[in-house]
Amino acid sequence: MSRLFEYRIEALCRDRNFDFDALLGKKAHVRFRSYEGVDRYFSGLVVDTEWTGVRQAANAYRLTLRPWLWLLGRRSDCRIFKDKNVLDIIEDVFRKAGFSDYEIRAARGEYDKIEYCVQYRETDLGFVSRLMEEWGVYTFFEHSEGGHKLVLADSRSCHRPVKAGGGAIPFIALGGQDRREREHVSTWRSERRFRSGRFTSLDYDYMKPTADLKADAQGAERYEKASLERYDYPGRYTENDLGRKRVKVRLEAEQALDHRRSASGDAASLYPGGLVTMRQHPTDDGQYLVVSARHTIQAEAYRSGEAAEGELYSGVYEIQPVDRPFRAPPVTPRPLVQGPQTAVVTTRKGRESEEIDVDEEGRIFVQFHWNRDRDKISRPVRVAQMWSGKSWGFQVIPRVGQEVVVQFLEGDPDQPLVVGTVYNKDYPYPYKLPDEKTVSGMKSDSTKGHGGFNQLTFDDKKSSEKVVFRAEKDLESVVRNSETREVGVAFDTPSGKPSRSTTLKNGDEKLKVESGNWKAEVAQEVHIKAGTRLVLEVGASKITMDPASITIEAGKITLQGTALIEEKAPLITLN
Repeated sequence: MSRLFEYRIEALCRDRNFDFDALLGKKAHVRFRSYEGVDRYFSGLVVDTEWTGVRQAANAYRLTLRPWLWLLGRRSDCRIFKDKNVLDIIEDVFRKAGFSDYEIRAARGEYDKIEYCVQYRETDLGFVSRLMEEWGVYTFFEHSEGGHKLVLADSRSCHRPVKAGGGAIPFIALGGQDRREREHVSTWRSERRFRSGRFTSLDYDYMKPTADLKADAQGAERYEKASLERYDYPGRYTENDLGRKRVKVRLEAEQALDHRRSASGDAASLYPGGLVTMRQHPTDDGQYLVVSARHTIQAEAYRSGEAAEGELYSGVYEIQPVDRPFRAPPVTPRPLVQGPQTAVVTTRKGRESEEIDVDEEGRIFVQFHWNRDRDKISRPVRVAQMWSGKSWGFQVIPRVGQEVVVQFLEGDPDQPLVVGTVYNKDYPYPYKLPDEKTVSGMKSDSTKGHGGFNQLTFDDKKSSEKVVFRAEKDLESVVRNSETREVGVAFDTPSGKPSRSTTLKNGDEKLKVESGNWKAEVAQEVHIKAGTRLVLEVGASKITMDPASITIEAGKITLQGTALIEEKAPLITLN
């Protein structure tokens, strides 16, 4: 079970010029009739043909039959599946490959939807095989005159009894009587294999950073060292319930190789996936699940010069007690993304007009270059920032159309992480290169609509060093304590028509020019307002104004009017 069958047929034909192209890929089957008159079919697709010589005036050919599932090993793809359970994904793969000869007996309701699943540079066969191994689904084939059918199973209820003997076959030891009257097995070996008895896994979910996602499963065996543990990380789950299912499947796959039985005999009706009840065995009567079978059929009458006697059929079988779950071992490798890739930032459906599409977790959406289905974008992808904290840090959200660099956690194509951005021909550098190669910094782009930008740049060209700080519209600066500026030569304000307003809510403001002059020139009006007092002081001379008076103090005061000096008051005192 969970393996592809192979039938090798040696046949004789009068035709020497047989057209191999007429056979390759076509259905073929062999019918074998058992002692009980039950027809047993071996069906498959012809995948290999070979002319092996001439035997007694007939041409000998060797044909190899494989299941249709084998053809999926000749197809490979890169594609994305979203919000489907494992059985839905497998059906999609089968349908797109053009195959429908399958039956799903596994319980659909037992499988959670997979948010995001990537087939990356894998054959279709490898992809569905690793999914089934991971989720505990296994396969076998049922054959009939019309062909062969793939069955997807996950429990005992998915299996049917074999046809011979009403599903029961006796054990008749070698040398026993009536061996040829009915199907039977004649050799029997009970086998035990040491297996690990405990499986533990752990995972991490960034949506629940402190959650304990440990999951473990313990086997029932009690022999010496039976509790040896196999531990793995990551477990590929974000919920504890799914984690428990995963480790249970892994443990069952590990222990499925124990308690096996090896048998041989004349039981052509046994097939992998069939149920058989063993009778007349000294110690092991009971119901079993056939895990594998090897059939050898010889048509002696076609071998000229040999006696037409001896066994026409012999078989070797591996079975296990039906009460032990079967699981396919996890032998299909997961794809590994070798190194980083680039992708293009895109939007979710219905948000095509957005220039920035980001969710509340800061995740963006990208289109991978290898994805041929342009309607299938990535899952929400986290963006690595240069600094991150608890509601503090650095924030730059990549925008639609930008090319980003994507890494994959542990090389897993299901776990992308944006780690940077790169320029390309359509999205060039903000400063002309190589002319402005000494310029470093940051330049943004107004959104929506473009056309404006904020900027902070550093030009390190020797003797022309410069820092440019530009706000497209408003500039807000908050200094919680002190601000110090030192200007070596000049402090110039560009001309234009801006307004400037400074509000100091608490504390004092002081302007000190230690060497040089301070000059203010206003085209129209200067308005200075103080709440309690205004003092102008030059050396020993001082003018003091408060809400009730103005006091002028100086060694000498001169009043000079070119036309008129006028004084008005109810009372004027001159000393």
